[in-house]
Amino acid sequence: MLEHPNAEGCVPEVPNPEYGKKDSELVKEMKKMAVLKILRPDRFIAAVKMFVSRVLGEKILNTGDLDLLKIVERESQAKSPLLLVSAPGFDASYKVEQLAKQVNKKYTSVAIGSPEAFELVDKAIKAAAKSGQWVLLKNVHLAPQWLTELEKEIYKLQLNSSFRLFLTMEINPKVPTTLLRASHVFVFEPPSGIKAALLRSYTSTVTQQRSDKLPYERARLHFLVSWFNSVVQERLRYTPIGWSKFYEFNESDQRCAIDCVDEWIDSMGKDRTNLDPEKIPWDALRTLIGQSVFGGKIDNEFDNKILTSLVN
Repeated sequence: MLEHPNAEGCVPEVPNPEYGKKDSELVKEMKKMAVLKILRPDRFIAAVKMFVSRVLGEKILNTGDLDLLKIVERESQAKSPLLLVSAPGFDASYKVEQLAKQVNKKYTSVAIGSPEAFELVDKAIKAAAKSGQWVLLKNVHLAPQWLTELEKEIYKLQLNSSFRLFLTMEINPKVPTTLLRASHVFVFEPPSGIKAALLRSYTSTVTQQRSDKLPYERARLHFLVSWFNSVVQERLRYTPIGWSKFYEFNESDQRCAIDCVDEWIDSMGKDRTNLDPEKIPWDALRTLIGQSVFGGKIDNEFDNKILTSLVN
């Protein structure tokens, strides 16, 4: 077990200290996880996944990407806000922006944080309530006391059935519990580990339909960008060693990088099955990704050197 690459599958059974008594299957699995936690902590997460799948079923770990459009159109109502909660440094507002673009829906976006913003919110909600448009309020955790007034205002208004109110916030215990109960709450956080980040890339950003387009080199470039994004995200977990400070890298950066790749490939390889790798404009792609897409958020020379080396 100590040297096995998949130690979670060969943990010896731990006997019950009380003579004559036998443990249930769940207790046996819990004891095995305790042994793994002590002797092979590198395989503990894999053991937990096995335990969860046995107790709750395998589907619990294969949920795929969140179908936000289905929830907005079929499961939510005008009087129930959609609350997008994220870990610090992860901005979930881009998901609403992409969704609005996908369904060609007009929306008003307001960032909370200044006295002028509250007046803009009041006007935007009253106008959208009549027309049936969407309203996106960013960083509402900065004004938790005001959220109570916002909730009362929503219930007073006569709302168009197409109206939707999206709120983005970081995890904050001061947010009113009444708002949480009345809302559809979604929690977003960066994936943990290279494998998890790659899996999320291929369920949300790099779709099969997009990656299967000719030329065949497109799929390989998509994988390179996804791998690069996964490494960049994973290094954030080791700040200040991976990066000197925390940067707000998210899925929108990866989408921009994928769009850059597709633009160049489409302009060079139209109706071609294959494209000579030497003719791919590597310098242009490296410059766009390293200086504009990801590099635009970096303000430290040391971190910029790290990013450049990863891009190269």
